[in-house]
Amino acid sequence: MKKITYSIILTLSCSLPSLAAEQEQKDDEFWLDGFRVGLGDTVDATALWFDGLFGDGEFEDDYHRSYGRLSVAPQWDEYDGFEVKSRFRARVALPNLKDNVSAFIGRVDDDEFLDEESTGKPSVIRSPESDREWLVGLGFDPEIHEGHRVSYSVGIRGGLRFDTYVRARYMTGFVISDKQQLKFQSAAFWRDSDGFGVSQRFNYESALDERWLLQWGALGTFAEETEGLRWSSTARLYHLYNEDKAWATETWIEGQTDHEVPISDYGLRLLNRQRYLREWFFVESWVGYHWPRNHLQEQRQGQWLVGIEFEVHFGTTNAYMPDAEKRKSNTNGSWSDER
Repeated sequence: MKKITYSIILTLSCSLPSLAAEQEQKDDEFWLDGFRVGLGDTVDATALWFDGLFGDGEFEDDYHRSYGRLSVAPQWDEYDGFEVKSRFRARVALPNLKDNVSAFIGRVDDDEFLDEESTGKPSVIRSPESDREWLVGLGFDPEIHEGHRVSYSVGIRGGLRFDTYVRARYMTGFVISDKQQLKFQSAAFWRDSDGFGVSQRFNYESALDERWLLQWGALGTFAEETEGLRWSSTARLYHLYNEDKAWATETWIEGQTDHEVPISDYGLRLLNRQRYLREWFFVESWVGYHWPRNHLQEQRQGQWLVGIEFEVHFGTTNAYMPDAEKRKSNTNGSWSDER
């Protein structure tokens, strides 16, 4: 009898932790699903209310075309100290206005009102030193040709600072081979803080093989109030070591040609990015070393940085994960957008 009792106790002691862990995982997944649904519903409800100002809201199903992403990134930089950075971007349809008109809101990098290429990607072509500010606006994207895109937008940056802007943007690309492509993005704009200006971006991608992907990008911006040309360049090499996991090596350099310190920062980061629990939930961690210098009296010294980012995509199944095979260029010169 004692042996039976001991066997029952031993069996329970082994199974209970497993059952508890399984229940805890289910609770975590339920909370994550609920958060994503609530985030998407809030964005859709806001779109329905705003579009209702221009009509009777008969296109209610169209508001579920909204999509976006939210990320929270606790990080420490030996130069700037500890901070928690957040990014949010949402684009919603406004069917009462026109099919190609949409609204967007977000907390983004300083130049993302010009350059939306980085908004759907996890910190690609984005320096860790980028500022964050709120952006609200309306966009119009007329359909011209599969390999060419034009968009227009007007909005407000900077929250209560009301830094208004107007922007026109043109995008095209060229297929170099079945594994290489080159993209161009040109923009002309006016905004309160910078005056009239122009910007140009170049992006290059090469699928080295089915598990290796190379990306390089450069962005230059010139405006009435900038100190010469504001420029940045970033290169990243991905290795997909699992269907849902990849590590990357990233280098960057940025500056302004007429600033007292023409090169403000350059550095190197090692990153690991993976899906976790869901197709639309990502965790990205990194460690790096960079050499910032913002003022002439400063001595440029190497500084460590480390961080982790939690990212939720909503309203889309096209959440970004590097895949060299899926990102091969097709023969007509077009490419799929990462949103």
